[in-house]
Parts: sequence; C-alpha cells; structure tokens
Amino acid sequence: MDSQRITVSAKIGADVFRRFAIFDTLRLKKRWRSPLLFALILSACACVCFFMRARREGALLLGFVLLGVGLGLPATYFLNFYLSLQAQCKKMRLDQPRLAYTLTFTPVGVHASTEREQADYAWEQLYRAYRVEGCTYLYPIPARVFLLPEGQADAPDDALWVMLQERLPAGCAVDCRK
Repeated sequence: MDSQRITVSAKIGADVFRRFAIFDTLRLKKRWRSPLLFALILSACACVCFFMRARREGALLLGFVLLGVGLGLPATYFLNFYLSLQAQCKKMRLDQPRLAYTLTFTPVGVHASTEREQADYAWEQLYRAYRVEGCTYLYPIPARVFLLPEGQADAPDDALWVMLQERLPAGCAVDCRK
C-alpha cells in the first residue's frame, strides 16, 4: 500500500444503504421538519378544540379528528418512507452486499470507477464527506454520493478519514460520530 494512495472497493448491502438513506433524508435534508410542524399545528388546534368543548357543540369530536389527522399523516409519511426503502433495496437486489464501485484516492483527487463509467474528481471540487458509525459518505456534488463502508479500504479507515480531512477544503469533512 502506498501512503499517498488508498483504494476502496465498496460493497453495498441493504443495511448500509438504509442507514445512508435515513442519514441523507432525515439528517442532511431535514425532511422530518414538515411532518413535525404539521403534527404540532394540528395538535395545537386539537387542544384549542378540547378547551372549547364546554362552549361549542362538536368541539370534542373536531379535536379528536384534528389530533388523529395531525398524528396519523406524519406517521403514514414515515411508514411510507421506510416501506419505500425496503422496496428500493429489493429492486436494487441489495439483500447480499455486492461491489458497487471502486474509488482510488490519490494526491491529486479521487478516481471513481463502476461497471459502466469512470470519473475523476479533484480534491477542491469535492462537495462534502461525512463520517458516521460504520461508514463514510463522500459527496462529489450535492446530488451524488459514494458510500464507503468501514473495513473495505486497502488502508485503515482512520487513514482514509485523515486523508479526507487533510485534502478536502476546510469544513467539508464532517465527523458525525461525535
């Protein structure tokens, strides 16, 4: 192994993909905010109806309807998200981890190769890298990501992370394990 060159042959399975999708959707894109806001607004309206039950006929029923909708729709949203992850894993045949791509980290940048294409990224062009428990997510651009599960590099995982921290622009290597 050359200390200036690290190769990662990324084998992606359903568990790695699921954890990434949850991280990307809920933590980075913060898609949990809208369902939570919806639940809070409808729950607050339901509370107002519960307080008005003695003064207005039907306020109690309306309160329960608002509370049911306010809690039911967000729960349905998250259930649908989880089920769509299951379906996507099945569609991509991720039940057994398989080689998705190979990344080679060099002093000048990152070379990515798949069965169908190859691409080179200079260090200063890379968008972000996030280190989470068991994996590193490398975003060359905001809409594309490479999943780098631990233990699949030809160097220790800490060596890969140190290289990313040293070579990426300042603030682009984020350790989420802390």
